[in-house]
Parts: sequence; structure tokens; C-alpha cells
Amino acid sequence: MPGVMNRFRILTILLVFVVVATGAAGVAMLFKDKLPLLKGLTPRTSRQSELYKDLQPGTATPKGLYYKNKVIVLMYHDVRPDPNDSKSLALNNLDRQLSLLKANNFKIIDMDRYKQFIRGKASVPDNAVLLTFDDGYESFYQYAYPMLRKHELTATNFIIAGSIGNRKHAGVSKLTWVQIQQMKQDGIDFYSHSFNSHSYSHAEGPKSNLSAMLAGRIYLPELGRRERETEYERRIRSDLRQANDVLLEQLGVRNDVMAFPYGAFSRPLLQACKQEGIDVTLTVKAGLNGPGQFNGFRLNAGGMDNNPDLQIALMKQAVQKLGKAHYERPSLKYELLLLPILGLLIGALWLRSAWELARSQRLRKTLISETT
Repeated sequence: MPGVMNRFRILTILLVFVVVATGAAGVAMLFKDKLPLLKGLTPRTSRQSELYKDLQPGTATPKGLYYKNKVIVLMYHDVRPDPNDSKSLALNNLDRQLSLLKANNFKIIDMDRYKQFIRGKASVPDNAVLLTFDDGYESFYQYAYPMLRKHELTATNFIIAGSIGNRKHAGVSKLTWVQIQQMKQDGIDFYSHSFNSHSYSHAEGPKSNLSAMLAGRIYLPELGRRERETEYERRIRSDLRQANDVLLEQLGVRNDVMAFPYGAFSRPLLQACKQEGIDVTLTVKAGLNGPGQFNGFRLNAGGMDNNPDLQIALMKQAVQKLGKAHYERPSLKYELLLLPILGLLIGALWLRSAWELARSQRLRKTLISETT
């Protein structure tokens, strides 16, 4: 009797805990974008400006050693002499950055070396750096490319394949295939930044929050509902395949590298990349990349507020400032399904214990009545 009672009490406590946890998790998933309190409970990526806290410009260290067997991937967007957008880098700042990289013993590698390094098939020099540009802006050809040639350096540009040669494509003027082919012959690499999915879309309804198109299911206004999981997976695979086909046709490039628009990704997107032969991907989160870091980190080196000297100071402290970077889990929705399953199991054991307890009490009453 005491054993049955103790088991019943333990199962009751466990059942209450699982019910409360399941309810809390459900509320968090349903209302995390609407309740300020719950927003504060979700993991957030630190602002890059925090990385520069307490840094001071230093003197050049031409023989400096800052990290080994790692690569910093720098990310740029628009470059022009007189920036008029917060994401644009002043051309003289790019010039200064490239000069400082050389003066401080940073070694620029190309994408082929980076890919083989990530796959564990090649080594990289100490203080290795990969230069990347996003979006395929025409300003890359006008300003960044001549500056790279001046410093005798190479870089990779991730292009929105469907926007190249498409005058109807909205936004900042993009490169042409003639320009891209010319730069390709001069050692500049070009890979996918999607075919035509560099944009946001409503996620769950016409007035819901916006999310990156490749990173999750979107709302379909013509059908009045959200995409099904199979529709989402089919859409992103189609986009990846279209970009690959265009790059292969125009440049003869087998596209096995991709930079995700806005750095946003999901498990299905990573799986779709693998299925399309893309095993090396890049986001926009700052960090150091080592062998096996197939979904890579990038340090933003562009923007109107960029200070080249502080940029170098940060890179010199990469191990301390960037070495612990990691990705939050994209979603816990599948893991959370275990809670109700666990609740059902404990509930079944609780019912059995309750039945055994009631049966023991009836038997005890019967015995007492017989003895009296």
C-alpha cells in the first residue's frame, strides 16, 4: 500500500509538470511574436557593434599571428565613393581595409581554397581571410573590382541569378553577364545568392510578420493559406536549381556554394542545398570558420559607419571575440512534440496507479469489515 501511494504521488507531480510545460511551450510558440515578455525569452543574435566594444586602433604588426587553421570571411554589399545608404561602404574605406590587411599579415585566399579547407582537404595560411560581396550590384564592377585589382586580390560575389540581365528587376542596378564573365576571367568568383528569392514575404497571413522567403513557409494569398511543408520544400529546391542552371550555363560553374539571403536558413533549406549539390553555405553571423563548418560565419565589413582600423583591431582578436560563435537551434517544434507524448505515457501510468490505489483501499476496507 505505501509503495502504491508513493508511486501515485510521484506520477502526479510528473504529470502536473509535463502539463504545465506543454501549455507554456504552446503559448510561447503561438504568441512569441505578439507578447513582449515572450519576445524577450527568445534567443537573439548579438549586434555586431558590440564586438567593437573597448577596441582601439593599433599599430601595424607585419609578422603578427592571430589565429591558425581558421578563416575569417568578410562580407560586403555596395561599395561607392560617396555612400548614400547605411549598408554602403565608402571606396576609400575599402582601400584602407585592403591596405591594412596586407600590412598586418592577413592572407587573402580564394573560394576554391576555402571550400577545400572546409571539406578537410586543404590547409590555409595563418590569419586566412576570404573576401565576399553580396547581391551582384553594378557598383562592384565600377568600384570594388578595380580596387581589388589595385591590391592584386581576389573575391567572391554572390549574385541573385534571376536579376542579372533583367532590367525589370526592382532595386539597385545589377551586374550584366558580360561584366561578370570579364571579371570571372580575371579571377573573381561568382556563386548563388538565390535565383529570385532575395526578399521577404508574409509567413502566416496577409498581415503577419515578414520572414525571409527561403527560410520558411510563406503565405499564399491566391489560396488564402500558408504553404504546406511539401510545397515549401519544392519551392526552395526549384529556386536553388534555377540558380545553379543559370550559373552553369553562363559561367560553366558547378554551384556548390551559396550565401543565404539575409543569412536566414532552416533545416529543410540546408537539406535542399545538399540535395542540389551545395555543401558549403554562408550566413551573416560573425564568427571564425574551421574545417567542417559547412554553414559558415561572416563578419560584416561594409556599411557607412565602418572604421577600417577598428575592423583590423577586431580581426586581431578574432579568437577571443569571434571564436565562440554558434547558431541557435532553428526550431524546437519537433522536439516539443515529445512533451505531449511523454504526458500521455505518464498519464497512462498515473491512471494505472490510481486504479491500483483505489483497488488497495477497497481491499483494505473489506478486510477491516470482515475482522469487525
